[in-house]
Amino acid sequence: MPVAKSSGRDFIAEQCEGFLRGCALLNDRLPELLFSRLSQLLLDGAAAGLALFLAFQLRFDGAVPLRYRPIMLTWLAGMVVLRPVCIWLLGAYASIWRYFNLRDLFSLSLGAALPSVLLLFARIALARTFPVMAVPISIVVIDLGLFLLLAATLRALRRAGFEHSRITTAHRHRALLLGTGDTLAAGVRQVSLQGDIELVGLLSPDKKLHGRTIAGFPVMGLRDTLPAVLVNHFVDIVFIAEAKLDGIAEIVQATTQFGAEVRLLPSAANIMRGDVRISAQLNPEHVLNGPNPPLEKPHPAVVSGFEGRDVLITGAGGSIGSEISRQVSRLGVNKAILLDRDENSIFELQNELTEIGSPSKIVPIVGDIRDRHQLQRIFERHRPEVVLHAAAFKHVGMMEQNPCEAVLNNVMGTRHVAELAIEFEARRFVMISTDKAVRPTSVMGATKRLAELLVRRMATSPNGHTSQIACVRFGNVVGSRGSVVPIFLRQIAAGGPVTITHEEMTRYFMTIPEAVQLVMQASTLTSDGTIYTLDFGDPLRITHLAHMLIEMSGLRPNKDIKIQFVGVRPGEKLHEQLWYEDSHVTRTAFARVLAVESLPVRSIERELKELEQGALTRQDDLVLQLLRDMPLDFRVETSRAMIA
Repeated sequence: MPVAKSSGRDFIAEQCEGFLRGCALLNDRLPELLFSRLSQLLLDGAAAGLALFLAFQLRFDGAVPLRYRPIMLTWLAGMVVLRPVCIWLLGAYASIWRYFNLRDLFSLSLGAALPSVLLLFARIALARTFPVMAVPISIVVIDLGLFLLLAATLRALRRAGFEHSRITTAHRHRALLLGTGDTLAAGVRQVSLQGDIELVGLLSPDKKLHGRTIAGFPVMGLRDTLPAVLVNHFVDIVFIAEAKLDGIAEIVQATTQFGAEVRLLPSAANIMRGDVRISAQLNPEHVLNGPNPPLEKPHPAVVSGFEGRDVLITGAGGSIGSEISRQVSRLGVNKAILLDRDENSIFELQNELTEIGSPSKIVPIVGDIRDRHQLQRIFERHRPEVVLHAAAFKHVGMMEQNPCEAVLNNVMGTRHVAELAIEFEARRFVMISTDKAVRPTSVMGATKRLAELLVRRMATSPNGHTSQIACVRFGNVVGSRGSVVPIFLRQIAAGGPVTITHEEMTRYFMTIPEAVQLVMQASTLTSDGTIYTLDFGDPLRITHLAHMLIEMSGLRPNKDIKIQFVGVRPGEKLHEQLWYEDSHVTRTAFARVLAVESLPVRSIERELKELEQGALTRQDDLVLQLLRDMPLDFRVETSRAMIA
């Protein structure tokens, strides 16, 4: 008998599964027009007519007397229009059929009952005066029941087809759901909408539920059956739908021992009571919603400037360099030469570009821009026509402690790349600079300012070169390694506190893809050492940014996550500038790229050689003194002075 009972259940389950597949197939093949509001009205009208016709047939055993036929035809024509109109007037068509539930059924019943009430009133009050009103009362009741059955079936089929069509054909994660009666019912509704999850059963400590089903899924005991269910059903994920379930620690331990993952699926009551804390995982690139949306397509001038050319990107493994590499590879360049001294970054970037099917030839090179001989061989072999120089040491705090390395990389390395670009007649050379180069208060900013002056001197030197040479100043880019946004997100994920150096500190922000798109535009402009800056909009207070990140994570600043001010660090400024006060700033052919013309500075040839020599011999004090003596406006300021 148990075997026969089990076989019967399997047969029913197979038939249900086949029916659902049919609904899903029909749902996919029917045009979306059939699910419009007008189509719903027409379907309900047809259901109303069919329900009344069947009601007469049932009442008279399929043989409607002649005297009732005119009555049937009259009310058939009336109900086809009247019933959908009443449902529409009561707002029942505002519900979405693919999410049809009991509340929607109640609204549908109210709208459908109104014509039946009117018909019943006409039958009682007007039948003697108007024979056409003499509809048998039993037909009124049968008609309402049949219509509700037909209309609810239409909606249920739409929902069943929609939910089954979401089931992915790829690998589905087999899941268990743990909880109490109410939380299990709510959890089933949430999980059923995920096409890549296959729910295999429900577990509950409530003995009253054992052996019962919720939404068709059997409810089993929790303590004794969990290990067996995990093994027998090959469970991948266990969802806990009740945050205050007794013995969660033991459940998690048992689940992980069998190789399954544990996820908390809190109910609304858990959230309202504060039993759980909800924290969203933010993508750093989605944090800023400024007035300037990212550009969608490359400008035609950018495409023509890069298409078919060989392009060298230094620092290609970094946050900015890797995005430059991605965008360059999509422009149809002949060859993208990716140079970085971090082999892992270059390896990952090469794989990424290969996987997305980049049409360009990708040439990964592990090397250092401080190695002049290696750079010489790279230029001799590949002869790049465009050089995008993104390699630099950018972390302010680290460079304060390693000034010689900052000079060797940011100054000497830049000199090597720029000189070779000119020597091998590259069409364009663009150096990525920073807003910290304006009135620098850090070693990093001072070396980048010196690199700007160096590049400008090379561009204007009378040696007959034809290269277009430029610098582009960045502000802070959201999501780059070591920038403030990823740090804040890690601190929020760890439960805080979020640390800020000063309450009044501000920075210019832009997303990496957006900034790189503008750099690509600037690289096409005619330049002779021109310094470009990007239109970053207004600076953003770091404190406001921290508040925004905490709130976007679903938490409350200074309640769920504390904000702590730790003081300005060496080399930091409270407020950055994009250009000097005496600079002449003009618009370019691109709306968000600005040209900055500054007053010329005296020759720095002698100090530059001495600076590089001091850095090569690792004389930190000498390097710092030389940076202060050079015309870089480099100064170390107090926080009070920096506010001014």
